[in-house]
Amino acid sequence: MTATDGGAPATGARRRDAAATRRALLDAASGRFVRLGYDRTTLRDVAADVGVNLALIKRYFGSKEGLFKAALAATPRFLGRDGEFPRDRAGLAEALGRQLSAGAWPEFGEHPVLMLLRASGDERVDGLRRRALLDFSRQVLDASGTERGDEAGLLRAELLVALGVGVAVIRSTVGLAPLRDASPQDLAEPLRDVVEALLGPPRGE
Repeated sequence: MTATDGGAPATGARRRDAAATRRALLDAASGRFVRLGYDRTTLRDVAADVGVNLALIKRYFGSKEGLFKAALAATPRFLGRDGEFPRDRAGLAEALGRQLSAGAWPEFGEHPVLMLLRASGDERVDGLRRRALLDFSRQVLDASGTERGDEAGLLRAELLVALGVGVAVIRSTVGLAPLRDASPQDLAEPLRDVVEALLGPPRGE
């Protein structure tokens, strides 16, 4: 069957093209949100990066806020592989070393967590940023072996998240050596020590 004698293949191709365009828009938007922040990223620039009409962004995402939400959701690898978050402290340390090492995020140019740091001037968007960091901290809390609802444990988890964010900022904005060039292997042992020190004794010990 051809695209003219029933239409199914053409429809399938359009769906594939739409998915590829949506993915390209998300990639372009994520890169701009990371480098420039929410306020300085414009829908017109994102559309120009991909070479499509501005109306497509509004069709797929509804608004700039919708695009930002989708960009956050499309970067699940902050610590996990294929979207799966580490389940224990050893996994946390290994994932931190991998994600904070030199050259870990070539598709963004900088660590995508920077997307969550730059103020937007929009309280709803800033609420999304806070919620994303809180959810991330709660996942760290789960991996630490501490029950949710433990405020002291959550504080420790947030401190670990803050450490990771701080490393990303220093590597991005200062280029401090040897941190700037550290490999996952270089970071593994010190990060294991930091994870244990910050998270404290596991539950039941």
